[in-house]
Amino acid sequence: MLVVSRKENEWIRIEPIAGLDPKLTLRDVFADGPIIVKVMHVGRRVRLVIDAPPALKIWRDSPAAPGDSIAVAEPLGATATAGVLPPSPSP
Repeated sequence: MLVVSRKENEWIRIEPIAGLDPKLTLRDVFADGPIIVKVMHVGRRVRLVIDAPPALKIWRDSPAAPGDSIAVAEPLGATATAGVLPPSPSP
């Protein structure tokens, strides 16, 4: 579970963990439950609580250049660790 505050133009990204077996189906990935996003507060910032299966990781950051440092939180209560933002896909 991750609690995060976001303001305009800030984002989160949910993606598979590194080394996830590519043969897994969506049913396998979500066997432990769905991604749940709960809005806790709306004001200048929106406070979200995000819970995701352990096969997914949650990146949080505002728009930045690839290679900038960000905080990375592994889901389901794991400790936040330092990370580097990978290049974002082009829209």
